[in-house]
Amino acid sequence: MSKLSRRKFLGYTALTTAALAEMTTISLSGCTKENYQQEAHYKAIVIGSGFGGSVAALRLTEKGIPTLLLEMGKFYDTTTSNNTFSPTLPPDNRSTWLENNTELPFGLNLPIGNKFVGVLDKVTYPNMAIYRNICLGGGSISNGGVLLAPNEYYFNRYISTEINYQELAAKYIPLAKQMFSANVMPDDLFNSSYYQFAQVAKKHALKSGFDISHAHSFYNFDIWRQEMNGTIQKSALKGELLYGNNNGIKNSLDKNYLSLALATSQLTIKTLRKVYDINYKDELYIITVQQIDEQGTVVQHEQYTSEYLFICAGSVGSSELLLQAKHKNRLPNLNDEVGRNWGSNGNTFAIRGKLNEATGNMHSSPPTLSVYDFNNPYTPLAAMQDIFPIGIDLKSLLMVGQPFVESRGHFEVINNQVQLNWSSNAMEQGKLAMEHFINKLNTDNGGEIDTNFIKEGVSTNFTYHPLGGVVLGKASDWYGRLNGYKKLYAIDGSMLPGNSAMVNPTLLITALAERNMEKILAEDF
Repeated sequence: MSKLSRRKFLGYTALTTAALAEMTTISLSGCTKENYQQEAHYKAIVIGSGFGGSVAALRLTEKGIPTLLLEMGKFYDTTTSNNTFSPTLPPDNRSTWLENNTELPFGLNLPIGNKFVGVLDKVTYPNMAIYRNICLGGGSISNGGVLLAPNEYYFNRYISTEINYQELAAKYIPLAKQMFSANVMPDDLFNSSYYQFAQVAKKHALKSGFDISHAHSFYNFDIWRQEMNGTIQKSALKGELLYGNNNGIKNSLDKNYLSLALATSQLTIKTLRKVYDINYKDELYIITVQQIDEQGTVVQHEQYTSEYLFICAGSVGSSELLLQAKHKNRLPNLNDEVGRNWGSNGNTFAIRGKLNEATGNMHSSPPTLSVYDFNNPYTPLAAMQDIFPIGIDLKSLLMVGQPFVESRGHFEVINNQVQLNWSSNAMEQGKLAMEHFINKLNTDNGGEIDTNFIKEGVSTNFTYHPLGGVVLGKASDWYGRLNGYKKLYAIDGSMLPGNSAMVNPTLLITALAERNMEKILAEDF
């Protein structure tokens, strides 16, 4: 693991200081909880702190550009109390964004008390539910930490040949991995009792003739080993993931890109800020914001201006902001591709039940085993062996498939609200591919598709990987510059055309963000 540099230490100290003081404005020049609007103008504004927004914030501030980062969620800072995030079981109100109950896709949803700005949000549309993280650091806080690069053939086939894959693989993917301190789980840890479920999945996949790989991750396996040895409190080993890990085991965005950006003294972060209007006048972008408290109540309204604006609010958030701005005639010159080419990255979920062998009673995070079915008769498919940490051994395995699915949806404004137009049979291709994949595993190794947790056997009506809406080469140029406006950019999962070539999109989004920001800073500033 890399040593903590002084620059990174300074930046992370600023974040930690802000968290301890329960402040919503973070800046190295002074962390103050504001009761009134302070500085109104910044050279650049970044909306969103996920994989795209955090890259943008760092690369802007490294160039000495005063930058404001607006984040709708809260800053959750892991401390020695090991109590920053909600437990997996039983969950509390830190788990879910402004709801009284959990909103999980299958299984029982549990009461969690008063509404709070928890980390996991469910956005429900006809035929599709989208899960996203709302907190400083976005998806890095509670996703699986998987860092997989797409295969070159499938990248060129399903994403674009206009983006130089060789350059991406030689320069930007390694850069992103370096920033995350990417590493593969050591064999002795994978072969421990905590990964019995993944060991079974690996044996079955190989028996069925599938290729496998052990994914890179941004988990710190030194901390994982301390959990296993009992020298620190368990987090990954008791299945914490979806709501965050409590002992700092993830090298999440607040620990790398954002802390380094803060250390430049050029970044101000304002959390609990919901952007609800974007306008453009006299060559300035005008951003109107609601400041909310931790119960979601609007405290005040604020307005900021900038010469450069980076929309990095994720596939849903960026599409909503831009479509509403166009609908309200704030950004009328945006082209008709905004909101289009949306997809779920093929997310399909199935549980293999009634297996002939034990899989363990507490599946440890992170997911690490990837299985490839590129010869699937319906469509090429990759799947991750995910965790199912319920505390008892059901002799079951939860598989998350990422088949390539041809269908695409689009966002549109209906009655002043942004909706997703997504066909009820849009995922049929992916469902058939996943059924074929799971049935082969079961035929060769024993087991059957479980319908107790997922009634339809293979679930296709929700996703953790929303992609598209502001796609490169369509709504923007090939570097994220929005067509119709200067100094307006989209740098996040909305860049990808509904899929990430059958892998978890984290690494690809980060690498593309690095590529795009390098070009933008060289040519636009």
